[in-house]
Amino acid sequence: MVDLHGEPPGIPGGRGGVWLPFHRVDARVKLVGLIGYIVLATGLKAWPNLLAGIAFLGLLLTLTGTGWRRAAARLALASPLAGAMLLFLPLVTPGHPWQHIEVGPWDLVLNREGFQLAAVLGLRMANALLAAALLLDTSPWGDLMAALRSLGVPAAFVQLIDVTLRYIFVTAGELARMKTALKARCFKSGRSLLHRDTFSTWGQVTGTLFIRSWERSERVYQAMLARGMAGGPAAYAPVTPPRGGDLAWGLVLVGTGLILRLLEPGGWAWAILSR
Repeated sequence: MVDLHGEPPGIPGGRGGVWLPFHRVDARVKLVGLIGYIVLATGLKAWPNLLAGIAFLGLLLTLTGTGWRRAAARLALASPLAGAMLLFLPLVTPGHPWQHIEVGPWDLVLNREGFQLAAVLGLRMANALLAAALLLDTSPWGDLMAALRSLGVPAAFVQLIDVTLRYIFVTAGELARMKTALKARCFKSGRSLLHRDTFSTWGQVTGTLFIRSWERSERVYQAMLARGMAGGPAAYAPVTPPRGGDLAWGLVLVGTGLILRLLEPGGWAWAILSR
């Protein structure tokens, strides 16, 4: 299992140089700053400002040396949702007709406003995912958990997040071994899950995976009891007060989101009314 607490911050070897020491910034400052940026950026409506936010995060990802591979993987996970928005929003959003598509007896009308709304929502989602990628790729998991505890998040909730993420890797490893066993037994999937043998086999694999995961959790629980676990909250690394440079980074993150919000049409009116 991957030791998330032991992963050092920064860049694994061979992934390029580091021009900004963002990986050394206090995890609490990064957490609060990037959450503040996400809150401000996901309220943007003008696509030039959203693109500017993506460019800002992309520049940080490049200069911190984290690379685009894992960030692109996180964006790819959201691509089905983005595609669904692009497919359905033009059909259900009222506005000016742009295209007519005849599908059998139905005449589908695609509205321009629906495409614009789908594009804005997709850019908002990209901003949020890139900010999350920047946080996760420059902070060890143990530091993030300690930051949550330091910020007053309940210990039980922090421990639940920690254990859940760890067991995602455990379950994925178990599934990988079961796939290897299927290949060793010459199993070949059909063209779709509607294929009878494929559906039956993957149904059995899913049930077996749940049983093995439950048995693994019982063994781990017994091992934790044998090591003196009393049911209290997990102990995370102590944190020190943030430095001035760390706070400056937090101001840069939140300030960029605020500037983008104020540069929108009517942004200054929003700032005045929010007082």
